[in-house]
Amino acid sequence: MKTLKTVLTIVAVVVIAVIIAGFIIVSGIRKSGKPVYDGQLTVPGLGSEVTVYRDERGMPHIYASDEHDLYFAAGYVMAQDRLWQMDLIRRATTGRLSEIFGRKYEQTDLFLRSLDMATKSKLVISNEDPAIISWMQAYADGVNEYIDKAGKNLSPEFKILGYRPDIWSLEDIANIIGYMGWDLASSNLTSDIFYYRLAEKLGPEKAALLIPDWKAVDNYVFPGFRLNDSLLDKARTFISSMDKLKTLGIASFSGSNNWAVSGSRTTTGKPLLSNDMHLSFGAPGIWYEIHEVVPGKLNVTGVAVPGQPFIVAGHNENIAWGMTNLMVDDIDLFAENVNPDNPDQYLFNGEWRDMQIRKEVISLKRGKKDTLTLRFTQRGPIISGFRDVKDLELSMRWSGYDTSDEIRSVALLNRASDWKDFRSAISTFKSISQNFVYADTQGNIGLNTGGGIPIRKGPGTMIRDGETDEYDWKNFVPFNQLPFSYNPDEGSVSSANNKTVDDSYPYYISSDFVMPYRIIRIRQMLNEKNILGPDDFKRMILDQHSAYAALLTPFILGLDSVKSKLTPLGVRMLDTLRNWDYNMSAGGTASAVFEFFRRSFARNLLGDELGDLYNQIFGIARDYYIYRILKTGPDEFVDDITTREKESLDDIIFRSYNDCLSSLAENYGSDPSGWKWGDIHKIIIEHPLGSVKILERLFRFNSPTYKVGGSDHTVSPYSYGSGFRVNHGASERHIFNTANWDDSFTIIPTGESGVLSSEFYLSQMKDYIDGKFYRDAFSDDAVRKAAKYILKLEPASE
Repeated sequence: MKTLKTVLTIVAVVVIAVIIAGFIIVSGIRKSGKPVYDGQLTVPGLGSEVTVYRDERGMPHIYASDEHDLYFAAGYVMAQDRLWQMDLIRRATTGRLSEIFGRKYEQTDLFLRSLDMATKSKLVISNEDPAIISWMQAYADGVNEYIDKAGKNLSPEFKILGYRPDIWSLEDIANIIGYMGWDLASSNLTSDIFYYRLAEKLGPEKAALLIPDWKAVDNYVFPGFRLNDSLLDKARTFISSMDKLKTLGIASFSGSNNWAVSGSRTTTGKPLLSNDMHLSFGAPGIWYEIHEVVPGKLNVTGVAVPGQPFIVAGHNENIAWGMTNLMVDDIDLFAENVNPDNPDQYLFNGEWRDMQIRKEVISLKRGKKDTLTLRFTQRGPIISGFRDVKDLELSMRWSGYDTSDEIRSVALLNRASDWKDFRSAISTFKSISQNFVYADTQGNIGLNTGGGIPIRKGPGTMIRDGETDEYDWKNFVPFNQLPFSYNPDEGSVSSANNKTVDDSYPYYISSDFVMPYRIIRIRQMLNEKNILGPDDFKRMILDQHSAYAALLTPFILGLDSVKSKLTPLGVRMLDTLRNWDYNMSAGGTASAVFEFFRRSFARNLLGDELGDLYNQIFGIARDYYIYRILKTGPDEFVDDITTREKESLDDIIFRSYNDCLSSLAENYGSDPSGWKWGDIHKIIIEHPLGSVKILERLFRFNSPTYKVGGSDHTVSPYSYGSGFRVNHGASERHIFNTANWDDSFTIIPTGESGVLSSEFYLSQMKDYIDGKFYRDAFSDDAVRKAAKYILKLEPASE
């Protein structure tokens, strides 16, 4: 008995020792890489002292004597806060995710390599302005100095995954711009395949009812070829490998809002500008807030993408600018006729051409390697048939392969002083297509499209026949023919991913614009008052009233005519909807009923005709169809083809209303008091490693859970995926006041730092959810007064 007791004591001691050791190890890893924000550091590579002020949110305000030291310090400081994220984005641009995450990312890496970003980056760098190259090199040197100085004291992700980052290069900076362009364009791939399958299933005329704007184009030639399901499935599988990027928090760019009001309509007498760019949520967030100053030469603030030195959206001393996605269709798929006797040849203009064959070595964890093959036509990579070559293959044409210089654009935007400079800067912004909003201290406002709009035959909504050059792109729309507005009579400009111009515009831009609900509401608010101030802009950017609900709810209320057929619960919820102001608040029951109805309504309208294809429906196609029938009346899709009766729109609304109430009751109880939208619609900001349960328990990478309102159709958007979990929304909120830059406001949904041990990791999250803002200090006095920490970066003595 005594022996057993001794053994148990020893075991207990060992277990306790292991637990303590484990705690010490975990605690040590968690604290690793903590940035130094205060005091003094000697940093070799600097020419003179640099001062970094950090405000209450941890945003660095960098003051340097010249541009070399400014960008060197920017690289150093950004690496302090975001090095692992920078490395993650870099790996995405070069297809090297498998090295740290394993074989499950192999197809993603292969697809990323097919985009061939490095080739274009080398071309851009070789032709870039020497001054811009010197700034980029200074930034890269600053990043590398931090990597060298940190040694093994890197952020936890490097230790958990067991690797060190490579040195930073000019090509890494250029690749990040290319990746942004791809991320904006990628949805065109899935929509092209869906539209093709839709036409195959329903025929071109009926399919046209679900393809936005297709009927408005009379010069479209429907392709004469037919593709088998196996080929399309292979392409879809390969394309869907990119979905893994969403779990890493480095995708995807999509919607956005921006607007500006001239001084004649503001309390300040000078323009106000607002911008919120919509991205997938992740920790850390995609934007890094930074203020860069060379006294007397450069003073610019805003948000940058970690890994490159320039402000992407923000303001300097003279102008402010922001962006929304133009939604341009800048990807086309072509069916290539492959030589049955030589699978590495394809038919083009009557001749067999050789494909370019490239072997890609994918490095995996623990030193393993796989060799995979990429094949290219003159249009771009083959994205189907990697294992089994058939008679047809799909190739991809993307604007990102063409000449552009977004690096120049952003560098010059940082230095622009007026509308002329602004337009000159965005003229080389081609592979990332945006609507740029503008305001300046002289009282001017504007909105200008910047991007590469392909000149092609017909719209790009369908897979094209690749045997000839008939459907090849001829060029891009010249910059001086892109839409713009400058100081319009109404005193405001605005965009929200809605259709850019009417059908009189001679060039096809896209069929996949977002439905106009956000822009309708924005313009309602812009016109509610003749004079607007910063507080009005705050209210607008946080607004969750839905123009979609205002359009659709009256149709639901038409059920009053059949009230006797409704359950008591159904009658009660009609009263709730009748008294609703269309505010998608977190505490509202009507918001939940509307979103559940919206889902059941779409399925009851389209699910019978589309069958399994309904699960692949492109969101814009679904939303466009409902918008169209509510505006112009029902069509043949309304009837349920699985029944003998001929259903009317009222019948489908009745069925959908009952379905939505049944679904709510089944999932959240029969008492509507438990149907608060925020109880259903929640957000957790998740770190890539936070998806691994044991790592999340040990390190707490993820944010708490928050209840939110809104939806994808409200100005303050909280879009959701399966289970109503929020996955997409405003990645930053900025309100710029040209009358007094210090009276500008900003917030991001995460925090400035991506390092767990930093006090600025996810530090802005609760304020963001609560609709609060931080004052955006810009003048020297305001920056010094707002400083919480001051770090002096000193050059090494010779």
